[in-house]
Amino acid sequence: MPAILLFTDVDGTLLDREGRYAVSSDEIARAKDRVAVILASSRTILELSRNQRDLGLDGPLVAENGAVVALPWSDALSDVGAYEEIDGRKWCVVAVGAPVPELRAEARTVANSLGARYVDQCEVEPHIGRRYSLALRPPPGHDASTLERLADALRRRGRSVASGGAWLCVTGGADKGRGVRTVLDCYKRLARPVGIVAAAGDGDNDVPLLLAATRRFVISRDDGTWHPALRALPRVECVPIPGIAGWREVIRQLAAPQEV
Repeated sequence: MPAILLFTDVDGTLLDREGRYAVSSDEIARAKDRVAVILASSRTILELSRNQRDLGLDGPLVAENGAVVALPWSDALSDVGAYEEIDGRKWCVVAVGAPVPELRAEARTVANSLGARYVDQCEVEPHIGRRYSLALRPPPGHDASTLERLADALRRRGRSVASGGAWLCVTGGADKGRGVRTVLDCYKRLARPVGIVAAAGDGDNDVPLLLAATRRFVISRDDGTWHPALRALPRVECVPIPGIAGWREVIRQLAAPQEV
């Protein structure tokens, strides 16, 4: 087992807007003896599994902003989650948040009361398999600020709402921090030793992710600034190199031999 688990956001940290990864699969392979990279994103299991294939990864996933966790199938986890085959792989799928029909019905009720309109990713891209979160964005021609009242109303009803790339991600109280803790609990059940837990992110939905780790890396935006909510967290390491190049610096630091 590598000495370090690195839970990382994907969009804006490991992957840029043009679909370029911060590192190649060969670079990941060279670091794997010391660092295990675990993707933590508002993306779905299917999407993240494809990202894993691109990077040569095969470990757990924290998907849908922490509302669902997937681990490579083990009989030891049979009472923790459900067996599923996704993207040609065998997974133990652990639901952390509320199911999407419940979330969708609530969002529609609240939106109707406010006169708000939105695009639901589950309806326009059903093939990606979003099941424990909603991904919402404004209709074409509308600004993102038009969803602020809807987001505030859902939060008052106990839902977690945070930005996840181009979408607003709504979960039933789940977040990436809960997803990280779920993975760590499963590792304990599997008797896998866990050393240092690190995390890297760039946006507001990464606050719980970084708080669940002992080493906290903030990736700067393309303009060289860091998200203020992340920068304000205790014991964070603000990476000075902007964009996905900053993520490469994180993996370089973690994979480097430590002085005794």
